[in-house]
Amino acid sequence: MQLTEKIYCYPWRGRGNNCNTYVYAGEKVMLIDPGHIRNELRENCLEILLKALQQDGFNIDMFDLILCTHGHGDHCEAATAIKEKKQINVAMHKDEEKHMVQLARFFDRMTGQKTDLPEIDIFLQEGELELGPEGKEIIQVIHTPGHSPGSVSFYFPGEKALITGDAVFSGSIGRTDFPDGSMEALGNSIRKLSSIEDVEWLLPGHMQIIKGQAAIDNNYKMITRMFF
Repeated sequence: MQLTEKIYCYPWRGRGNNCNTYVYAGEKVMLIDPGHIRNELRENCLEILLKALQQDGFNIDMFDLILCTHGHGDHCEAATAIKEKKQINVAMHKDEEKHMVQLARFFDRMTGQKTDLPEIDIFLQEGELELGPEGKEIIQVIHTPGHSPGSVSFYFPGEKALITGDAVFSGSIGRTDFPDGSMEALGNSIRKLSSIEDVEWLLPGHMQIIKGQAAIDNNYKMITRMFF
């Protein structure tokens, strides 16, 4: 589903757990949070995603980079299978490297199935990520810990779009009861995100997207009242 000139959204509509996936089709074509391979209900999440991408004219060979907001299996596991089909780098914050292994063990015990974690090829840090041969396109990487220590959000100024991972949802926030979670850190991260001006699309890791600056501002106010 095309949202802006360069951003596409693939919301998860299955019964089990998985995330929303996004594509940025600019100078570089990036797949953001590819999700599970299969979830706890054995739904073939990656196959469903690949079919949806194909409907918009995308295939695995077109992607230049995989960006992950954090290292939980429902956001990054499919990167492992994609890397088996194409030589492609996976980018994530360094603070996820140990955390993702620890949490995968936690989920594996809980679900009874093994999570295939990707190797992190590029460590992200807060700041501007320049794309293209002359760095004409810029993505802002924003460190937003709380749900996990290395969670990041991505702001695309040219598209006025903010991908928040599991920091902010429509009417809710990410969990902080997993290992390494922090409600205090998440509150600080949400305040940081709410200060970004000129956002017309708030694109969360789960649930519905939010369109329009007024609706986005109201969402921040509501979750601040509810949780902080």
